[in-house]
Amino acid sequence: MRKKHKEKDKKGIFLVLFIALIMLTSTIGYVFKESSNEKYNGFSFSIGEDQRWHTKINGIQMSFKYFPADLEAINLSSNIVDRIKTTNMIYFTHDLKNRYSGDIALLKEIFWPYFQVYAEIGLTEKNDFGLPLIDCNNATSAAPVIYITESNQTGFYMDNNCITCEINSREDFIAVKERLLYSLFGVME
Repeated sequence: MRKKHKEKDKKGIFLVLFIALIMLTSTIGYVFKESSNEKYNGFSFSIGEDQRWHTKINGIQMSFKYFPADLEAINLSSNIVDRIKTTNMIYFTHDLKNRYSGDIALLKEIFWPYFQVYAEIGLTEKNDFGLPLIDCNNATSAAPVIYITESNQTGFYMDNNCITCEINSREDFIAVKERLLYSLFGVME
């Protein structure tokens, strides 16, 4: 009888140790997973539970949908970035039927607090919204225009002081917006 009791005690101890080992290894795995960082151009990024990339830029915690390396294929020249950085005012414009007008209005709101660039929004056509008629003909060195248009391509190009941003879908809009912001913050070239 005593022998059976010792065998049960040994089985119980092994079972407890086995469960403790599983819990310990899963905890260690979780800790290392949570603390894993990716580096890009001197910036440290971590992916959050929200599946967004988080980093600190100029002392401010920021979050992005895309990691910078995922956006390298989007054409954005340093001339365009420098043009935006060296102005005090910029116009965003789009066609009246552009599906991303709300997103464009939100993008405009980022420019003053982060870059001290006053941004105004307009439309390329007469409208009932009270928005000014702005197109590439209005672009000057003091106030360049960013014309956001729907296209089957994705990227930026500049003609004089007019920067055209082509997008094909809402995902494209998010990607070009983040590509532009990463470049203006100095995360990407």
